[in-house]
Amino acid sequence: MSIASLRLGETNRSVTADVGQQIEITLRTVGPRGQYDSLPALSTDAVRFVDMSYVDPVPAGPTQRFRFVAVARGRAVIIFRHTDALLTVEDTVNVR
Repeated sequence: MSIASLRLGETNRSVTADVGQQIEITLRTVGPRGQYDSLPALSTDAVRFVDMSYVDPVPAGPTQRFRFVAVARGRAVIIFRHTDALLTVEDTVNVR
């Protein structure tokens, strides 16, 4: 199964995926306080949340990988909220 990936960097990113394709989104928290909620909010049913895991440990803070699968044509905005900072990341998945 192919993977559409959004890596660390700027927020509010966009990726295109085919129905059935896996999507990975990686987020890092800088500093020892907080992390992103392990269950992100989804704007539609075009993608389904699979799981979250901690990856690539670094002293600066946790790195989290979120996995989704594209299940229907459409557009889904995935909203990640940080547990300590007033930070929200919104990534868009366009499913074709």
